[in-house]
Amino acid sequence: MKFHGKRFVLPVVGLLGLGLLAQQGVSQDKPVAVPAGMDAGMAEMMKLGAPGPEHATLKRLAGNFTAEVTMKMGADAPAMNSKGTLKAEMIFGGRYIKSDYTGDFMGQPFHGMSLVGYDNMKKKFISMWIDDMSTMAMMSEGTADASGKVTYVGEAPCMMDGGKIKPYREVVTVTDDDHWSVEMFSKDASDKEFLGMSIKYTRVK
Repeated sequence: MKFHGKRFVLPVVGLLGLGLLAQQGVSQDKPVAVPAGMDAGMAEMMKLGAPGPEHATLKRLAGNFTAEVTMKMGADAPAMNSKGTLKAEMIFGGRYIKSDYTGDFMGQPFHGMSLVGYDNMKKKFISMWIDDMSTMAMMSEGTADASGKVTYVGEAPCMMDGGKIKPYREVVTVTDDDHWSVEMFSKDASDKEFLGMSIKYTRVK
């Protein structure tokens, strides 16, 4: 998830400005004139900031889940299997879902966290992932097809190719209220795409 500096700062500065004007108006006992077009701009900002139907779809991913993970370092590499748990909750009034993952990676304890939302302005799902084995945040944007399956695209360094930045895609499929999955497709040193990781989640009841 990218931080859109200008897009965030300008509306906030505008709100702060209105607050200062209001204080001046009270202290000087004079009416405050709202700049022309401000009402329309504020209404649009509030509309873009409100959760919608796309955010509602994320609620299906909230809760506690077990995870079965299969990972491959290359198309012909052997599969590595592991298990984990996921705890996910909606935050900020249903605008984002925050997920905490605990498991193991290559025999070592592993913990990661993700934030996923939907950008009403871009009309895209947005995702950020961080974990305790990296100082890099993986950020991607996604679109949903008619079935509700969301495909995210992003870029990340390929450790099997000297850290070269390469595109990847991640497909999130919700089977029902208790099962969903993630498939992450990466590119190897020859730029051939392969299924590098798949995770199957099952709700804990």
